[in-house]
Amino acid sequence: MRLAERTQSLVEFVLADARRRRILPDLDAIVGQEGLRGVAIRGPSGAVLASAGEVPATDLVPGATLKRQLVSTETGGRTLTAVWRSDLIPDVTVAARVDVGDLPQRLHAYLLRIAGLIAIIVLVVTVGTMLVLDRWLLRPLLRLRESALKAAATPDDAASFTLSMRRGDEMGDLIHAHNTMLNRVADSRRRDKEMAVEQAFFLTHHDLITGLPNRAALLEFLKRRCGMGHGVTVLLFNVLRFRALNATYGHAAADRLLHELARCLQYAASPDDFLAHVGADRFVIVRCGMGDPHVTAALAEKLLNAVSHPIKVADDVEVSLPVRVGIAQSDGNVFVGEDLLSQAELALVQTYEATTCKYQFYSPQFALAMRARQQLTHDLEQAILRREFFVVFQPKVKLLPPHDGAVLAGAEVLLRWQHPTRGLVNPAEFIPLAESTGLMGQIGDFVLRAAGEHIQRWHTRYGWSPRLAINVSGQEFSDPDLVRRIKRVVHGSAMPADRLELEVTETTTVRGAGESGIPTVRLELEITETTTMRDVEHSTQVLAELRKLGVHVSIDDFGTGYSSLNYLQRFMVDAIKIDKSFVDGIGHDHNAEVICDTILRIGHALGMRVIAEGVETEAQVVFLRLRKCNEAQGYLFGKPVTSEEFERTWLTSPPAAAAGLWI
Repeated sequence: MRLAERTQSLVEFVLADARRRRILPDLDAIVGQEGLRGVAIRGPSGAVLASAGEVPATDLVPGATLKRQLVSTETGGRTLTAVWRSDLIPDVTVAARVDVGDLPQRLHAYLLRIAGLIAIIVLVVTVGTMLVLDRWLLRPLLRLRESALKAAATPDDAASFTLSMRRGDEMGDLIHAHNTMLNRVADSRRRDKEMAVEQAFFLTHHDLITGLPNRAALLEFLKRRCGMGHGVTVLLFNVLRFRALNATYGHAAADRLLHELARCLQYAASPDDFLAHVGADRFVIVRCGMGDPHVTAALAEKLLNAVSHPIKVADDVEVSLPVRVGIAQSDGNVFVGEDLLSQAELALVQTYEATTCKYQFYSPQFALAMRARQQLTHDLEQAILRREFFVVFQPKVKLLPPHDGAVLAGAEVLLRWQHPTRGLVNPAEFIPLAESTGLMGQIGDFVLRAAGEHIQRWHTRYGWSPRLAINVSGQEFSDPDLVRRIKRVVHGSAMPADRLELEVTETTTVRGAGESGIPTVRLELEITETTTMRDVEHSTQVLAELRKLGVHVSIDDFGTGYSSLNYLQRFMVDAIKIDKSFVDGIGHDHNAEVICDTILRIGHALGMRVIAEGVETEAQVVFLRLRKCNEAQGYLFGKPVTSEEFERTWLTSPPAAAAGLWI
């Protein structure tokens, strides 16, 4: 049909040209074109007006009306007859014979062209669609994916992976939402980091129990204040016996105490004061400005009063621990906070030695004294290694008849330190230092061994030995290993303690495997009254073990402490010593004489020996003999001397030997 239409168009063109020139159409020129084999123009009567090629035959009735419709009539297997009435010549009919023999090939070619055209169209549409999708959808999605992956890998820098594309469609909304999310992630991470830094700073600069600034924060504050040349006042608070509270009631009670102390100090201090908790039992208050010492002292008293009331630390448990304060002040010339704290620490140490002083201002002399103390501590440690210690002996004499003269009753063993450069060091200087540094145990063992060696030596040489008294410090008496140490000494220092086999006999002589031992009845331990009263139950137990061992025990400095007669009876000691301060008053102080007389009566009533120390006058001797004092000790009878001089003076003379046999 399409071939017929093309033929019709060709014929119509020829007709139009013939009409324009007013001639019969030249149909021969178009035969052969477009497969046209023949064409004829018939008039109204059916007669052929013009023709060319094979004249097509038609069955149309003359006068039939076709009205511009294409009528096709198949006349054979290879031709097609098309008849139509042209609008150019209304009264004629045009008939054309078209060769359709190559129609399958032409149709095939046509279909191929159509298919190719469709393929090209599909390819163009597909490629165009893919390009559009790639540009407007795929690429943005890939960029979104890459941005999300990078942001996930480094969330702290998420904001740097936002996309800069600006679109008003749905993809633009998605990209905007993506950028917003990354910015929020970055903001969240930044806030988290800032909060973590703040929390870390708080934890490193504050105490978790009290919530107060700690030592690091205090040093930073002092550095800022001192660095700017401002004066400050530092008050260092120390809660005494805090560790004992912690051990007795537990950490929860100790934490509650610290929290309550912090609250009290905050309430009493000024809002401008800097309060810090710098140790388990230590607080520091820093007040800006040098301050008048009187004003600072009033502040210290105010703060001490604020923490002096009892604090409830557990159910039905209230404690009131003593507090001491060391004060240091800077006028702006000290630029290191550690210096101020060290000065306050030195001032605080002074309050420990002065029991009535609760606060103390720093003085440069404290630093000198502390350095001297540290040097002396070092020398004390070296003295033990270099064996610079030695012992001296001060005699004790009998006062009761029939011995009216100076008859030896025993001796007190006293420790001396021969320093290589300072000479003899006063025991009152190094004994407290040895106790505070934990060296007293080693020094006490030396004195015990020295006493045991002399007892054994004199017993071997003369057949007897005076009773030797040794002072036991409070630290040694609190040592759970005290009795074991004494057992080790009386068995000989060469025998390890864990190899001793002890046996207490009726003769009060302690012997060990392979050792001759010493008569423990010749060994006496002098323990101060205050020491025994610190822990009555512990004292009772230790004294009972010593009595079982055969060692004599006397209470030294009796009358200066706060003992109870009931406790004195429970202790079951062998002797009590009247303190020198009371003996000094005999002859001119009635109260001292009354106290001495009372102590003598108590001792005799309890069946104990009474010993007076510090006897220096004959009047004192007369007073003591009249009241039947058993023994006396003092410069009137003899000063502390070396073992050789003591042996030569007291042990080789016949009266002393006789007295020794009498003891």
